[in-house]
Amino acid sequence: MLPRILANYNPFPFPVTEQLKPWCLEITIIFLCFLFFIFPLMIFLGLKARKNDKIRDYLTMGIGLLLISTEIYKQILFAYHYNFEGPYHWSLFPFQLCSIPMYTSAIMPLIKKDKIKKSLFSFMALYGMLGGLSVTIYQSSVLTWADYSLDYQSIIWHFMLVALGIYSATYLNIGSETFKKSLKLYQYGTFTFLLFLVVAEIINLLIVLNHGYNEYTEGGNMFYISMFMFNLDIPVLSTVTSTCGWYIGFIGYTFVLMLGAFAIFSAYYGIKKLTQKIKLDDKIKNLKSKLNKN
Repeated sequence: MLPRILANYNPFPFPVTEQLKPWCLEITIIFLCFLFFIFPLMIFLGLKARKNDKIRDYLTMGIGLLLISTEIYKQILFAYHYNFEGPYHWSLFPFQLCSIPMYTSAIMPLIKKDKIKKSLFSFMALYGMLGGLSVTIYQSSVLTWADYSLDYQSIIWHFMLVALGIYSATYLNIGSETFKKSLKLYQYGTFTFLLFLVVAEIINLLIVLNHGYNEYTEGGNMFYISMFMFNLDIPVLSTVTSTCGWYIGFIGYTFVLMLGAFAIFSAYYGIKKLTQKIKLDDKIKNLKSKLNKN
């Protein structure tokens, strides 16, 4: 009864129709309002995490557990749609780019080495943020309007990725050093991304080897880069893959994501430097004002 109510009740302050795809102005406005309120909060929490290791670990884990709870909700809803019968639909297995921050944040208290922590935080600040922003821009990749409850989960999930990205970037203090030194954080995050990319393709291979290629496996398609799945719902990349083959599509996919993460890193760096300049100018003005009074 409850899943049916959740699936059919529209809580949005506007009618939801197919005409809203692939981009919905109302959802974007909701996101901007969310960003307006969450931005200062995540910066505040990031600063707290920077000063206290326990706050950092358990606050990050708390965000991860919150993501895990919404993922469990999604899996139950999908199972409900399939009447809790038949083999598991492996395309729903949570190991996409947008799913990884759930794991990396939840295990933070278990990580002891600072370099590994930096790598995970860098991944969340850059690639996790990229996943959250990309869905906000290209909403039809996750919004189905066939089941409102799944749309709620997807919207909340990707908004949380953006919040986690701001929090992680604040903790890392990207831009506090020279560009060359700060670039190491981008390298850490990219290395982590490439590692998960390889793991995702191994999972795709294992799914097909163990369960075959059928309506339940759909090639696995973790990270949307399965060599068995050519109908990718990603603009431009789907055309490149179908025209030039999987290898070219895979290289293009990897390069585009790395470029997107670098753009986000550059934005963090630029905002930090601009903030430092404004603070410095204010200090100079205050100093001049004191000298003039004397």
